[in-house]
Amino acid sequence: MESNNELKHHGVIGMKWGVRRARRKTERNAKLEKKAYKYDAKAAALTKKAEKQHAKNDLERSNRAATKAATYAKKAAKLNKKALSETDLKRARLESKAAKLEYKSNKAQMKANRLSKTTGYSAKAMAYSVKSDKVATKAAKARVKVAKNKAYTAMMDKRLSSLDTDKARRVEQSIMQNLSERVNRK
Repeated sequence: MESNNELKHHGVIGMKWGVRRARRKTERNAKLEKKAYKYDAKAAALTKKAEKQHAKNDLERSNRAATKAATYAKKAAKLNKKALSETDLKRARLESKAAKLEYKSNKAQMKANRLSKTTGYSAKAMAYSVKSDKVATKAAKARVKVAKNKAYTAMMDKRLSSLDTDKARRVEQSIMQNLSERVNRK
């Protein structure tokens, strides 16, 4: 019976945890952005259908909700503007916060739309309106995921850039030297 006291390393020297996951998240972002765009287009079409069948009504509660939605949207725009002048990691975090505010804005706008559309709406127009709101919410959720993925990727990029390449090369050389010595002994 042989005793195997060898240390085996599976991976790349100097590899940081989460790097592969960050790569996957980056690849997924394109798919999520496409999905969000598709949802936006669908929501716009459904809203247009609903508006054709709806007589506009002004309600105080819906105006308050619309104002709240506009406030969230303004805050999100400010964060996005501020993010442009920041470093990668901080920019990604600010963009993530902005995406969350945009999501809140979308929900508040959806509430305002429902309040204003409940009177004078036919059943068909209401169904279109509800579908439109649901699809718009899905688009906003997809954007939140994109922002989170970007923040994670930025964090991993920062970790990779902090890696000392000389140290990694020295460790790799010592491992290769140990392996060649073991091979030569046998």
